[in-house]
Amino acid sequence: MKTKMFFAAALLMASVACNKEECFECHYDGPNGEEVELDGEYCGDAAEDLENTGYVMDSIVYTVHCGEH
Repeated sequence: MKTKMFFAAALLMASVACNKEECFECHYDGPNGEEVELDGEYCGDAAEDLENTGYVMDSIVYTVHCGEH
């Protein structure tokens, strides 16, 4: 019984660790140089894609920064 419980706990911990993505708050550099915060957090590939493609508003593409870098 202890072996089954240990195995179940190890399996649960492994699945949680594999599915955990790092999430960030993001902002873009506004037209006057101010930082404009985007709503919510962006995780994993979504944060990377946002930084790579930028934020589009009124046909203008703004540079996006996520996290502390």
